[in-house]
Formats: sequence, C-alpha cells, structure tokens
Amino acid sequence: MSTQEKPSTNLTTRQRVPFEKEVLKFLLHHEARIVNPVVRDFVRRYAKWLYECASQDVTIVPGGGITLVRWMSSEGSSYGFNPANIDYGLQKLNRLFFTVMGNAYIRQNQHSVPEDLPSLNTQLSLELLKGLSPGLGFFVLVTYLETDASNQDKSWANRACDLFGEFRDLETWRPARDIETSSSVLRVLASAQSPDDPYYNSVFPKDIRAPEPQKYIPGQIPDVSLPKDCKDSSGYINSYGRGYQQGYQQGYQQGHHAGYQHCVNDTDRRFSKVVFIIECERMRLVNFLRSLRQTLDILNDDPLMVEDEVQVATPDGKPTNGYRSNEKK
Repeated sequence: MSTQEKPSTNLTTRQRVPFEKEVLKFLLHHEARIVNPVVRDFVRRYAKWLYECASQDVTIVPGGGITLVRWMSSEGSSYGFNPANIDYGLQKLNRLFFTVMGNAYIRQNQHSVPEDLPSLNTQLSLELLKGLSPGLGFFVLVTYLETDASNQDKSWANRACDLFGEFRDLETWRPARDIETSSSVLRVLASAQSPDDPYYNSVFPKDIRAPEPQKYIPGQIPDVSLPKDCKDSSGYINSYGRGYQQGYQQGYQQGHHAGYQHCVNDTDRRFSKVVFIIECERMRLVNFLRSLRQTLDILNDDPLMVEDEVQVATPDGKPTNGYRSNEKK
C-alpha cells in the first residue's frame, strides 16, 4: 500500500491512527496475508459470510415490504434476513473493532494516554446479536435470551457478551429445561412457512401447543345403552347386564387414559426436537462468541496487524504484525 493510499482516520481530536474504519472489510480484502490463525479464522468464517449476506439483493413488495433472503441449516431450520439489517450489524462490529484497535495503538505508541480517548464498551448487546442472528443461525435462542429466559440463562448471556471478561463456562452452558415450554420459543417454532418470517422449521406444525398437564383428568363416561338380553322379564338388569355395564365403563376409562398417554408421549417427542434445534443454535452462538472474543483479545495486544499490508521483517525473519513480510505484491 502506498503512502498516499494508507488510511489515516481520526480516533480522537488530537490523535490519528493508521486503520480504516471498516476494519473487517480491510481484513477480508487481505485475508490471505494474515498469519494469525485466530484472526484469519474469524475473517474467513464470519466476516466473509456477513458481508456476503449484506450484499444480497431483495425483492421489494407493495407497501414497502421485502422478501427476506433465506438459507437453511443442517437441522432443517430456515432463516430469513434483511441484508440492510446485517449491514447495520456489520457497522456496529466494525466500530467495535476500530475502537479496540485504535485505543490499543494509541496506548502503545503514546507516552501519555489522551484524556479524550474513547472508552471501550466491551459489552456486546443482545440487540446486535438479535440483528445478526438470522444470518448466523441462532435466532430462536437469542429470542429466548432477550424475552422469557431464566435468570441463570440471562446471567450467562451477560457474561458471554462481556467480550474482555473472564468466562469459564462459555462452552459448558446449557439453557434451562423450561426453554422447551418457553412461550417466545413456541411462537417462533409455530411460525408458518412464510417468506416473511425470519425463522421456520418444517418439523413443527402450524398449530403447535405446549405439552399437556401431567395431572390426568378423567373424561365423562356416557350412559350405556343395554341390549335386550341384559334385562330379565321384569325389566331389571341381570348379571350379564351388570357385567356389560362394568366392561363398558372400564373400556372408557382405559381408553381415555391410553389416549391421554399417547398424546403426552407424542407431544414429548415433538418437543424433544426443540432441544435438538436449540443445541444446534447454542453451538453456533458459542462458536461465534468464542471466535469474536479471541480475535478482539489478539487485536487489543497487536493492533498493528492492519497498519499496512507488509511490514519489515524482524531479525529472525518474522513479520512485525499479522502479515507475511516476505510476500511480494
């Protein structure tokens, strides 16, 4: 990169930093030169995909609506996103990267830290995650976390989004069992297979409902109509008739309970698929947060990774930043 082309952007009123504000796009354009495997992995897996999502065209429909761009996950979940929303999320991510790297650059290259140096907001918002979730495949889980999640699950989300905080249970966390009956989760999973919905899954019927209560309530048994041979000549019920009545009642009782158990078992099997879908989304969310946290941590220590395409090699032949110093343009 020539001196004339080298970016120089104001971070504060007095300091200039050699980073483009759209850091992720710069990293993406020069991804082949990045030697740090963590940063390269984030750029290849997430930055590239998000920019591809943001660049998609949409079909405008009357009334100002659009047809969402869709993709399908391995477990059969269909996610629909508005490219403009993904682009907005990318702007937020770029601002985060730029601030982290700019602060680190000034901190390492100035004898005194300026008073007007922007403070680091290292708490990733659920709003930003929700905006990116249709593109990254954890829409159902983030919907749960921002609505009716348990206190324990909300606490996990807050700690996971503290990007520079110590976090030991990032990968071992599992949502509370009541996520299976969460009203917000069930509403999302009950979505019709419409191009306007950000999520749907063909596993779940449109009229999905919560599991039946575990306390069985017997159904009302109708009066039995006895055949003629169940009564004697005087019109009284004989022993055969009494046996007929008893068998009739027992058949209804057993039939009601068997039907109830069948319904509960069928519902349990249906809702066990909620756990499967949530687990798939949990893995995608955890992978994204882990990669983001690690990447920012590295860039906070080595902000010169994006100062220039090529840096002068150190005496032992290693580059001074994250690019290969021996590569030629």
